[in-house]
Amino acid sequence: MLIKTPRQFSILAACMLSLLSVVAVELTLYLSGVTINQRYILMMFFVLLILCYLIIYYLLEKLITQKIRLLYRTIHNFKINRGDFPLNMNEDVLGKTEKEVLVWVEKSREEIEKLKLQEEFRREFLGNLSHELKTPIFSIQGYILTLLEGGLEDENINRAFLERASKGVDRVTGIIEDLDVITKIESEELKLNTTKVNIVDLAKEIVESLEIKAQKRNVSLSLDLKRAGYQEINVLCDRDKVGQVLGNLINNSINYGVDNGQTEVRFFDLEDNILIEVSDDGIGIEEEHLPRLFERFYRVDKSRARNEGGSGLGLAIVKHLVEAHGQTIDVRSTVGQGSTFSFTLKKG
Repeated sequence: MLIKTPRQFSILAACMLSLLSVVAVELTLYLSGVTINQRYILMMFFVLLILCYLIIYYLLEKLITQKIRLLYRTIHNFKINRGDFPLNMNEDVLGKTEKEVLVWVEKSREEIEKLKLQEEFRREFLGNLSHELKTPIFSIQGYILTLLEGGLEDENINRAFLERASKGVDRVTGIIEDLDVITKIESEELKLNTTKVNIVDLAKEIVESLEIKAQKRNVSLSLDLKRAGYQEINVLCDRDKVGQVLGNLINNSINYGVDNGQTEVRFFDLEDNILIEVSDDGIGIEEEHLPRLFERFYRVDKSRARNEGGSGLGLAIVKHLVEAHGQTIDVRSTVGQGSTFSFTLKKG
């Protein structure tokens, strides 16, 4: 018989002890030449059985309760009293406890791994932030020191150096403002002004605002309305925030585009949602970088990205703004063929 519960163990142990005791008594009497009525032997067996059962059951319950309560104090944060810890001796107490301990071990392992990842992210974030701020600050410091050491009186360089220092200040200000935006989004302080917006008109405005920059880079900007089938596509969103998303994605496609390249904004009807794609035929992104592309300060080509003057927080903000609308953003890319960023918005 497979013993699973403390009660089963108590009954079996009591039966064995009672039986052994009765056999020992009867054997002793037999060897002594004393005869006794079998009815008394049977009564003695049952009395011993009950007494042994009660003693074993009590001691076993007390032992298990003490040990398991001590174990539960270790794996749980709350205080456990006897009233909070009812022990059912008809259940597989040890098996149940084993399962709970295994669950606690797995949960603890996951928490430790999570803490390790958070610590690694924190160290990397602080290192990247320090590096991003150090570059413009050292640049500003260099220009100001040059001016203080005599360059201020030199009309050939004083204005140029002040303008360069001003650009460095703008760079630092941009990083701080972007960090502030991400902080507000993550702390849910950023409120969305959700209205019905014609996403086609909004995309046209963004494209027109970046047209001059695209021409300087020799990149062509266009909207593909044939796939959507109509000129007006209404979505529910915060117009300014989605405009920021589109502006960032299109601006990146221009910065990392190729000569005579093309950036196209496309729209697809997905029943309840509208899929918006910003696609280019630029340099592309290696597959190994795609999972971390939306992390803060993560750069694929660090030297080139920093020269473009970005804060390194653009795509992180884009992801947060899209997710604030309850939607998702994705990217697919092939080196040498270009990249496509796509996100969805709810139909209006």
